[in-house]
Amino acid sequence: METTAKYVQTDIHFKKKKKKITKTEIVLYLMIAPAVILYFIFHYVPLPGISLAFADFRVGGFKGWVGLDNFRYAFNLNFFWQSFINTWRFELLDYIFGFPAPIIFALLLNELRAQRFKKVVQTISTLPHFISWVVIGGIFISIFSPSTGYVNSIIKFFGGEPIYFLSKPRLFPFLFTFMRIWKGVGYGSIIYLAALSGIDPELYESAVLDGASRWKQTIYITLPGIKPTILLMFVLSFAGAMGGLFEPMYVLKNPMIAETAEVLDTYTYEVGLVKARYSLSTAIGLFKSTISLALILATNFLSKYLTEDGKSIL
Repeated sequence: METTAKYVQTDIHFKKKKKKITKTEIVLYLMIAPAVILYFIFHYVPLPGISLAFADFRVGGFKGWVGLDNFRYAFNLNFFWQSFINTWRFELLDYIFGFPAPIIFALLLNELRAQRFKKVVQTISTLPHFISWVVIGGIFISIFSPSTGYVNSIIKFFGGEPIYFLSKPRLFPFLFTFMRIWKGVGYGSIIYLAALSGIDPELYESAVLDGASRWKQTIYITLPGIKPTILLMFVLSFAGAMGGLFEPMYVLKNPMIAETAEVLDTYTYEVGLVKARYSLSTAIGLFKSTISLALILATNFLSKYLTEDGKSIL
């Protein structure tokens, strides 16, 4: 009887300690609910549509299952491989120049001692992130215009001939990388600035007492301090690899630079919506998503060799 009474008392004790959802938590759940619902509707509900990659689906409807025929057909298209190479060209340029840009910008901002000036620079550099690529495309088309553009006005002022920059196939990838950096460097630096604020100031004080220069402090204190954040952002960046190029390319692409500006996103759009070959475009999209998944899994696996505890980032 005594044992039973103890179990009953223990059960009552745990029931009393059971956590209840507070009003504050309810408000937070309601705030995040729209994002969860939208993500579910636009990312999980369309998932069954992947099956179209293995079917013959046209404007007239479903014609039957074809297995891997859509993939075989796509892999035999020269335009597909050209857009694939172009996509990787833009991605490699972004990783070479675009990925380090927010880190360098955050390090430079961190060195500023005038707080008001620092906030102004950070605010101004963040604003382009919230501007649509349609607007940004129009701005740079005007700037690089051979007749009324500011760049060509300077060239003509010094006696040179106007250059139509956005019609040069070899030059366009570098111009677009510059636009990409200009648009995202301020916003991308926010997370690195947050990581920099978490470094213990006493480490810098000790380094100053030891006679370390600012460069050595950056190499031996600052960069190791934000190394986990850099690795995390690097791994997560592969989730969007080979994507996010449709809007800028659709705005900036013209027949003169089609050979270098045609990427998988725009090619999928033309095949699927313009030519109404839904199954083929789905197969191309699934191929692109599979590569992105493989890349993020591979980089996450390799990241454990760069962490101090030997564990992967994700």
